[in-house]
Amino acid sequence: MLFRSLNKYGNPGTGRIRRKSPIFPSIGTHYAQVLLLLILPGVLVYSYAWGYDDGSVGLPVHLLRTESLGKPVGSCAEAWAVRIDSEEIWYLNSKKIYPDELASLLREQQGTRTNCTVFLDVDTEVPYSVAIRAIDLMQETPAKVVLLTPETKKIHAR
Repeated sequence: MLFRSLNKYGNPGTGRIRRKSPIFPSIGTHYAQVLLLLILPGVLVYSYAWGYDDGSVGLPVHLLRTESLGKPVGSCAEAWAVRIDSEEIWYLNSKKIYPDELASLLREQQGTRTNCTVFLDVDTEVPYSVAIRAIDLMQETPAKVVLLTPETKKIHAR
């Protein structure tokens, strides 16, 4: 009986021993795949949510905060406002201007002063491309651009 069992399964140490295949042959592989499918997207979402990608390049625009409404505007005696109405007519401090004149007029008004602020008020019906063009033109000057949003207009009107 002992001799028969050795012949059936091979001699010990010869490497010819047959093994029964397990019921779950690749449970470790399945577990690793599940972890990979859960952890990898989690890491990617976390990195993009917290801004570790550094892939976006846009227009830097300062938004007006509620706590800054009552404070003086740097070393400039006044702040300037650029307004674009629904008919895409441009105004600098309520004076009608052409878009191409904006950068030179702002430089002229600013002179040698530093830390000046220009508020941009664009009507909601105006296309984004017009607002982006205005921001580009204002960034040609040393002034800081502050985009007025409907929310900041409500706060300022109080």
